[in-house]
Amino acid sequence: MPGAKGEREAMVPDKVSATNYYKDNGDKIKLNWFLYEYANLLYMGIIASPKLVRYRKHHTKTQIASFCVYFSKRLRKSIYDEQTGRSDSIVFDGRYVYEFYADSSAAQTQAMLDAALDAWKGQMLSCGGCSNQCLMDGFEITDMFDSLEKTGWPT
Repeated sequence: MPGAKGEREAMVPDKVSATNYYKDNGDKIKLNWFLYEYANLLYMGIIASPKLVRYRKHHTKTQIASFCVYFSKRLRKSIYDEQTGRSDSIVFDGRYVYEFYADSSAAQTQAMLDAALDAWKGQMLSCGGCSNQCLMDGFEITDMFDSLEKTGWPT
């Protein structure tokens, strides 16, 4: 149903705080920026997913955001493995869900992985038009986190 609560909420950016991705200026790297953006897309996907209604009823928005941070950070290893040739692609592993939610059902885990993959695809589409090359130059310091603070965007 257009205009449903989940859809409206999913359209509001920054449900996952940027401060989850840096402790000091040395952590303000492009890969962390990429993961921050990805986590927000994952959050929006979880909120909008009709398959995750029950999950949303049992978890607060803060818990959902915490999961998105955790999941995005777990992707670091998979990204590294793909970039160094240890893997042919980025892997979205059900273990990442079970590590955070040990009692997750197989159906819920699959729905979470579907949301994670959809968020990844969305992130890749966004990156296609961006000149920052966050995955290629992942360990370069970026001022994008500082730009959020300067513009008053919630971090």
